[in-house]
Formats: sequence, structure tokens, C-alpha cells
Amino acid sequence: MEQFEMKLKPDYVKLLDLLCRALNAGVTNDDERSSIARGLTDKFINHALTVLYLSDGTKTNLPSFLFGLTDFISIGVLTRVSLEAFLTFHYVFYAPTTKEEKDYRYWCYKAAGIAERQDAPASTEEYKQKQAEEKKELNRLRDKLEANAIFQNLTQGQGKQILKGKWKLPSWYNIAIDAGFSGILASDMYRLLSGFAHSSFLSVVQSVEIQKNRKQQDTISSSMVIMNIVIANMTKEYCGLFSKAQDVLSKDYDGSYIVDWWIQVDRHLNKFRK
Repeated sequence: MEQFEMKLKPDYVKLLDLLCRALNAGVTNDDERSSIARGLTDKFINHALTVLYLSDGTKTNLPSFLFGLTDFISIGVLTRVSLEAFLTFHYVFYAPTTKEEKDYRYWCYKAAGIAERQDAPASTEEYKQKQAEEKKELNRLRDKLEANAIFQNLTQGQGKQILKGKWKLPSWYNIAIDAGFSGILASDMYRLLSGFAHSSFLSVVQSVEIQKNRKQQDTISSSMVIMNIVIANMTKEYCGLFSKAQDVLSKDYDGSYIVDWWIQVDRHLNKFRK
């Protein structure tokens, strides 16, 4: 366990550096879909970098005192957000194998984003025009979806949900299992992370007990274990999607070993659950 703790942060840095280099390698065909996939990966990296920054603790000067903070709560929230960003990447971009399925998932994802913005109040004439243009694009996407074989196999109720702006029908748990995550991470650990993001009674009790028992650093370490697993999976799937990124991973033997090592850490967690 001591060796594991010593390995935790150095591997985090190596994994994140490897993913950054893979992202910076670029893509062969920079079409819209590839651009959005890369944008989602960049968003993921921003969350991961902030977790790394917060893990060292922060200090803030307030008028009355110097506030030193071990911000395990924000790290937990960002870990959950990072996990969901990876699961989105997996579901929308990596997992689909046929053209019909790739189109269906991406069009659902895009249509949901446009539909969400349609409900926003327009404060300027320019924004109203933008909404009108996006409304036309949304209608085109809905027409494409209705002609898609995957969409046509949905139930009537499911189809209505998609057309109203729901981009995924499976739960996060089901997507996580499909991505190869252990049941412990997909269910138990995810629920723990969700507690940091909520303000329910149980969520507050959870935070109070961690501070009362001085377990802040242990909690941060637990979040970073999850982050290492997720960064490793994100690196593997991103590189599997883009050939230039794959070249970066293939040439980094130490990095490839660390990616595989952390993926296997999670795969073995199901043994503990049993």
C-alpha cells in the first residue's frame, strides 16, 4: 500500500502528460466530429489539471485570516465530472462501430446541445438570429435521426425522448460497464463522488465525518486513484480513435505500461466486490 501511494501522483502526472501530448499530435481529418471529440478531451484535461493543482492544498488570504484548504470536496466533484466526460467520449465517439450507430449517437449528442440552447432567453437580436439558424439545424438533425436505422429500432417513447433532446438512453452505470469499468467504480465509487456534488443531508454528513476524522488526504488519494484509472482509459480510447495520437502512445513504452497498469487496477476491483 505504501508503494501504491508513492506511485499515485507520479503516475498521475505521467498519464496526464501523455494524454496532452496525444491531443497535441493533432488529427488527419479535422472535421466537425473530430473537432468536438478533441474539444471534449481538452475539457477533460482541464478538469484533471485542476484536480492535480488542488491536491497540493491551497491558501487564500481573507481579511480576517489566512485560509489553508485541503479541498477534498471540489476534487471529488471534479473527479465525477471527469468520469462523466470520459463516459460521454466513450459512448458518443469510441464505442460505436457501424456508420449508422456513429451517426445516430453523434446526431443525438449534437441535437441535445442545440435543443438546450433553444430554451435560453434571447437578450440580443444577434442571439435571436443565432437561435433561428440553430432551429433549422435542429430540424435537419431530427430529420436525419428519423431516417436512421438505429433510431427506427427504438420504441415510440424512446424516439420521443431523443427528439426532445435526450442524447443517451443508457444510464452512466451501463455506459461505464460497457467501457470496461468494474462494478465498484461504475456504481459504488460513482455514488461516493456524487455525494460531493450534492447538498443533501447524507452528502453533508459525509463531508463532516471526513473532516472530523481527518481523512481529507485519504479521500483525495481515493479520488486520484479513480482519476488515474479514468485518465488511463481516456488515453487508450483517444489514441485508439486518432492515428497520430496512437503513434505518440506506441512510441512511449513507459507511458503505455502505466496506461495498461492502471486499467488493470480497476479490472481487478471486482474481485474485492465479490
